[in-house]
Amino acid sequence: MKNSQQTKQGNGSFLIFPPFADPTWAYVGLPALKGYLRTRGISVALRDYNIEGLYFLLAGKTMEEWRQRLTERFQALNSQPGLTLYEQMEYRRVAEALPLCRDFAACLSVMRDPRQFYHKKKYLRARDGFEDLFQVLAAVCFPFRFSFNRADHLVAPWDFNLLDHYTAQQRSPFDAFYRQQLGELGQPRFIGLSLTFVSQIPETFYLCRLIREYFPGCFLMLGGPCIDQIMRNTSEETARGIFAYVDAVGLQEGEKTLEQLLPLLNGENREAARFAAIPNLLMKGTTDGSLRRGPSLTFDLAEAATPDYGDLEPGRYLAPDRLLLYSPTRGCYWNKCSFCSYGFNQSGRHAYREIPVERAVSDLRAMQQEFGVKNFYLSCDVLAPRYAFALAERIIQEGLDIRWSTDLRIEPSYTPERCRLLHQAGLRAVAFGIESGADRVLRLMNKGTDVSLIRRINRNFHEAGIATSWMTFLNHPGETRQEGGETLELIDRQSGMVDQFIAGEFNLTPGSLIFCHPGQYGIASVYHTQGDVFRLFPLFNMAANVSPGPRQEELEEKIETISQRYHLDHYPWAGAISTHHSFLYLLHEGQRVFAKPWPPPGKKTRHKGNALPLHPKFSLADCQRREQAFMNRYLTEALQPGKNGLQAPLSYDHFHNALRHR
Repeated sequence: MKNSQQTKQGNGSFLIFPPFADPTWAYVGLPALKGYLRTRGISVALRDYNIEGLYFLLAGKTMEEWRQRLTERFQALNSQPGLTLYEQMEYRRVAEALPLCRDFAACLSVMRDPRQFYHKKKYLRARDGFEDLFQVLAAVCFPFRFSFNRADHLVAPWDFNLLDHYTAQQRSPFDAFYRQQLGELGQPRFIGLSLTFVSQIPETFYLCRLIREYFPGCFLMLGGPCIDQIMRNTSEETARGIFAYVDAVGLQEGEKTLEQLLPLLNGENREAARFAAIPNLLMKGTTDGSLRRGPSLTFDLAEAATPDYGDLEPGRYLAPDRLLLYSPTRGCYWNKCSFCSYGFNQSGRHAYREIPVERAVSDLRAMQQEFGVKNFYLSCDVLAPRYAFALAERIIQEGLDIRWSTDLRIEPSYTPERCRLLHQAGLRAVAFGIESGADRVLRLMNKGTDVSLIRRINRNFHEAGIATSWMTFLNHPGETRQEGGETLELIDRQSGMVDQFIAGEFNLTPGSLIFCHPGQYGIASVYHTQGDVFRLFPLFNMAANVSPGPRQEELEEKIETISQRYHLDHYPWAGAISTHHSFLYLLHEGQRVFAKPWPPPGKKTRHKGNALPLHPKFSLADCQRREQAFMNRYLTEALQPGKNGLQAPLSYDHFHNALRHR
């Protein structure tokens, strides 16, 4: 990251990316904004607290402090005559985490070393080390859990009570890091936080409180896809509650919003009418409790600029080779799938748009020259075939030597010849939303594909030397048990030409067609839990006359059988779909590197000197058994809608009341 002296020489405007998210690459949203604002003569500085925070977690001083804290907590709990159930939950986690405390610098070294990274056993040991780190975090910050795409409570969704507890008790593992970082910002006039992923919610709001403490006069704003989704779906009361943390929320896309807002903040004339005219800006209204929103505006990608990663130092990220994200399109040209509300696809405010091909190739070349990068991920909802072919032709014509991956739809236009063209232009991996292996379910989903077309187009890519990843899921409303099995049968039969796959479980998405028209899909009711004030996790009950779909447990054995022929993993590790690490391994060892089992990393060894300070007085197995029994009973009740049918009682307060009255 750039030093503090450079920070203080800026204009006092910062865009910050909070934890927890993928640390293997820099997310594209803030560099895209910075690049656009730079062309308008507006200077902002970027800070990626996600990656810099990881270095803080890995520091020897940090781990030593945690080891000492866990030791003291274990001794305190172990000396008690008895433990409440809640204390048993913590006791087990502390006891299991203490032996894992160690110097994790070696794990970081493996991930950044081009020789060790491709040594599979060393890679897997380092990967397991990071998983151990998160287990330690879960004990230090009990009752919260973390990973590179998760930051949550044991059971309760984030509401204002839980966020206030998280902040007031200083439960964030980054508290000391944030305070050091904020102390280096000088006196900022503007700070924008990018709330892109659900996993960033607690750290984003935690940062808001700290920024208010450090800089009371700073204009503080939230933007990004996650906060946009929250503001579109939540209640007015919750929306007003968010303004206890910030001055403004940027909806949709932020280029034009910041272009007009930042000069206004730097001037003396701050009349309310001028703020009200700023597109996509949501602020408090002139009367108590009211909100004021500027006009809705869809950004024209013809005005987009080359993303500016200059503040972020690509070499800091958790990988041995650099890879940059670039978004040549926004939105989805298909935009019909029943289940999808990814990004802004179903909002009705974001049409499919494309950066002109010649500009896109120029941007890629500029980023390659500035950062010495050859590898790119085209981070977009999907490329239209026509655009993909034109982009490939331009890359070849310009002699641009890059390797890239992206998401594509199954389309008849991907002929063998055109797939070879894409490969010649550097495409090496593609992810397909296959979704189902049953034609009737594909029609129910509005996918516009069928099994025959899936097989044919996948073969064309495979034979062109482009790795293909299949994303599927089970239990779409209306899917039968037989049809769920057909999806796995299709993966099984095509596994010789499928390089990665995932078979997930259907989740109802706010804003999707199913969510908006549940009755058309056999859903009797849609509801939320009491604690889900941000309305991110809708639940549903099927109508009584709808045949039950496949139960996950019935298909787990089949999924496991197929998976044993692969090396599959979860985000962001090698073996997961569309990750930096997976792409590097595909480039290094070929498209079939994950279509075979990897060697196990070897037996874990307990770090010398990290034995428990005392013999556990209480049985860890008994603690776990009691916790599981309680959770099973509690969630059975807490996830069911109440008498009004609109809300289930699960919340932070409800959970603790249940613990007290068990």
